[in-house]
Amino acid sequence: MSKNPGIVGHIFDVKRDSGEDGPGIRTTVFFKGCPLSCVWCQNPEGISVRPGLFFNARACRPERCQLACLSVCQTGCLQAGDPIRVEHPLCNRCDRCFSLCPEQALRPVGEQVSVETLVERIVIDKPFFLSSGGGVTLSGGEPTRQMRFLHHFVQALRAQGISIAMETCGLFDYDLFQKLVLPYLDLIYLDLKLLDDAESRRYTGRSNRRILNNFFRLIRQRSCPVKMRIPLIPGITDSPENLAGLGCFLRCHGVHNCSLLPYNPLGEEKYPELGITTLYRHHTFMQPEEIQRCVASLYSVV
Repeated sequence: MSKNPGIVGHIFDVKRDSGEDGPGIRTTVFFKGCPLSCVWCQNPEGISVRPGLFFNARACRPERCQLACLSVCQTGCLQAGDPIRVEHPLCNRCDRCFSLCPEQALRPVGEQVSVETLVERIVIDKPFFLSSGGGVTLSGGEPTRQMRFLHHFVQALRAQGISIAMETCGLFDYDLFQKLVLPYLDLIYLDLKLLDDAESRRYTGRSNRRILNNFFRLIRQRSCPVKMRIPLIPGITDSPENLAGLGCFLRCHGVHNCSLLPYNPLGEEKYPELGITTLYRHHTFMQPEEIQRCVASLYSVV
């Protein structure tokens, strides 16, 4: 019998052999659901907690499958056309269509898992964690959107002797987080995006007041190291004013090191496949000189 009956989580990926999400060799678990709606989100499949589907219109070849997917869709999510049309909100993830698509134009986004199932998928990597000083990184989306599941999951990982890091946007119920999750973490990556509250509302959909308050509380607690990160989003977070303000803000609170995360445009192709409309477009990677300008702005005196 399950040790945690009825407790399930929603994830959209488990990335093995990652060297980008913390020290050593790591397995990163991407949780669905995020309280922010950043216009530049690079993992838009993690915004909603609901499972969904990707549809690649360029790969759809009705002549090959004779629209077999339409014959099994009972909600009207899939509609006739060349390529087919997809009404994403109607999808109930019956999962009947995916195996019928020879071009894999239809692919699932997200799955529901139990604590035990997810831990079983991860413990096979434990020898790599131990030999490299690595572990598991909780990412998303925003892991704390599933606080109850997260509590049981990190407990189970800790019982296996696995080190745990978490990447967070900082918008969560701190008291609940402190009780259910914080005692089990070894490292926290906290992203600060915009210092101005009006800009935060404009570009992320939410005020940054709770994020900043959680920042204060996290850096004051001494049980778990906190590393600050600033995503560099061209035309939004990379302005000299925002970076200089963030740099001054961090230094005033005793934080003298942070990581800059240059924008990655590869996530943009996911939006149409998810049926999501976004007005933000920046099709290129940031150039070295742009990043150097950002560094200079961060450490400028305001």
